[in-house]
Amino acid sequence: MKIAHLTVVRQLTLGQTKQLSFEYEASKALKGVDWKTIAYHTGPLSEPYMRRIPAPFRFLFLRNLWGWLVALNLSRSHDIVMMRHMTFDPFAFIFARLISNRVSVHHAKEVEELRLIRKGLKGRAASWLELVSGRHSVRRTQMILGVTQEIAEYERDLHAPGKDIGVYPNGVDTTKIPILSDDREQDAVHAAFICGTFSDWHGLDKLISAIDAYHPHPDDPPLNIHLVGKLSDAQISEIEATTARLAVFRKYGILKEAEYRTILAKCDVGISSLAMERQNLYEGSTLKVREMLAMGLAIYSGHIDHALQESDSFVLVTQRPSVQEILLLASKAKEIERNWIRTKSAGRIEKSRAIEGIVKLFSSTVTRSNHFE
Repeated sequence: MKIAHLTVVRQLTLGQTKQLSFEYEASKALKGVDWKTIAYHTGPLSEPYMRRIPAPFRFLFLRNLWGWLVALNLSRSHDIVMMRHMTFDPFAFIFARLISNRVSVHHAKEVEELRLIRKGLKGRAASWLELVSGRHSVRRTQMILGVTQEIAEYERDLHAPGKDIGVYPNGVDTTKIPILSDDREQDAVHAAFICGTFSDWHGLDKLISAIDAYHPHPDDPPLNIHLVGKLSDAQISEIEATTARLAVFRKYGILKEAEYRTILAKCDVGISSLAMERQNLYEGSTLKVREMLAMGLAIYSGHIDHALQESDSFVLVTQRPSVQEILLLASKAKEIERNWIRTKSAGRIEKSRAIEGIVKLFSSTVTRSNHFE
């Protein structure tokens, strides 16, 4: 079986690069499968799977045209072409019907997301164009893959009822992620909240509100929340007002991984997004959660995730953040070895497992279309 996974974007983000790198390495261990990871963008070619979009195709819509031309070429030599969905794409009307062995890969509820990230008329127009072009594209795909079950079901129900769906979650290679040093303090609690930029769906305001509502018990340990990432002026003002009363937030700005690992070594808990419902998402598959579990951190999250089993003593999924919940989780986590958290999570966070699952799914489902015969 020959599978190609194609991504075409303006410039790969750090998260996308990490995810594709984990996939590229994990695919080497597949038996009986030729898996090719390919990513076209306009940035530096720092990884072997990266390609540069030719200069004439680097404008918004022409990038999509280049993506379709590459996909069409790959479809002639591969059984399956997994193609990251390109939004509000006029070329879908031409090419979607020409590639019969294409599988559409979705990382968001695109129609809704475009209204959120592009405000006003531009957002509404982009969302409408995605509704039309996305429907044409998704209806002509062999299968719909989402990084979560929720996203896969959304795309199917919106565009192509009855279409086969599957889940291709984010994942990591735990052998490439060192366990954190254990510099935890018994008489204090440390929690880390890491984002590139703190956006609405990360829910920092919910955490600030929880701090404001917190009335410490005399026996409660001091709580330190380490914020790593870009904060807005309004967020900084809110934090400073809270800090003046309770002195719990520590701000660092954007740090490199080697720098924030020294902070995480002190931490009992890693905080994941607390307000994904603002994107109309209730299930996540974030790389950040998987990296923190691989490092040996307990997770406090505002959303469901395949990697987070609520029966685990090092996981707490909440609908309404509270300081007492964080303190409770930290108290449990202090009694758990970091390596144990990593070992217990490994089966749910390894990228190799995700790839093996997709290959098995293709073998049992897509073969009905005779692509492997």
